Amino acid sequence: MILNVTTVHDLFDQFTIMVEGPVEQSSWEQRLTIPSHIGKGSVTRTRIRPGMEIMLTDITFEQDMKLQIQEACQLFELSYCVSGEIHCEWNGKSSHTSSQTGNVTFLEDVKVYEEKKAGIRNQLLEIRLTPNELLHYAGDLTEKQQMETWLRHYRGNIDRYTETPAIQKCVSEMIQCAHRGTMKRLYMESKALEFIALFGESDGYDSGGGNMYLRREDISKLQQTHELVQNHFEQPFSIRELAKRVGMNEFKLKKGFRELYGMTIFELVRQKRMEKALWYMEVTHLNVAETAASVGYSNASNFTTAFRKHYGCNPSEFVKRINRLELERNRQLNG
Repeated sequence: MILNVTTVHDLFDQFTIMVEGPVEQSSWEQRLTIPSHIGKGSVTRTRIRPGMEIMLTDITFEQDMKLQIQEACQLFELSYCVSGEIHCEWNGKSSHTSSQTGNVTFLEDVKVYEEKKAGIRNQLLEIRLTPNELLHYAGDLTEKQQMETWLRHYRGNIDRYTETPAIQKCVSEMIQCAHRGTMKRLYMESKALEFIALFGESDGYDSGGGNMYLRREDISKLQQTHELVQNHFEQPFSIRELAKRVGMNEFKLKKGFRELYGMTIFELVRQKRMEKALWYMEVTHLNVAETAASVGYSNASNFTTAFRKHYGCNPSEFVKRINRLELERNRQLNG
């Protein structure tokens, strides 16, 4: 399925058209029942206001659900996967979401490949909004700039966040909401805002994007992280796994790493992959597909995109350039 999302509200509408399932609706809430040949379950969308909505998905698919989503608008999203498996790829990046995990997303003008596994109950809560909706809560210019700095940290990424007991409780209360009508709308809006506030609190929003104080012990753990990333860049550890291995919370790990090394963990992974890719093509003469697989890319087109962004040319052009240079050297040697 291919969906073109130009506003935060398009995803539900286009998915509904694609699957051709029955929809129960009011002026502010719609519930799509999934046709039996696709699976069983439903998706409920609550429109809070233009530019902000809540989606509750509870579906078991008959076959793997594969989507190509063109995100043609700015989307800030907080999600929590109660159960299921979701794999996403975009701009040479990837993420894998499993049960009892939460993601924060900030995407714009990007194509996302999404796959949900069949035979598994996919239960997901998503709070979807434009960044401007979030910025409306800033009290003055200083607060707005602080929020913009905070948002920029997530631009172009789907990142894991730390799931606190308070966040898990908030998610559970939203899923189990027993209110109806206007009271439900008020309740869901208040819980969505609570979710955002709890995420901001757990993510260190109040630090305002300033420099983090790093103790000697913190620096040692970040250096250990740097070494782990360099040694496992073909099959990188998740942020959660790295945090567990070095004994540091995920927020401090991500922010501290960037401050110490001037790049994100993902940027280091990509840098190491690109450096190794050159070696594979130049020294061992692997082709583009073989090189992509060797440095950890399951999709050659994602590898090509990442290579072009890093070096300014396609890997196929680089291979041709190497071949031309070798032919010229051989001609010179042979007189």
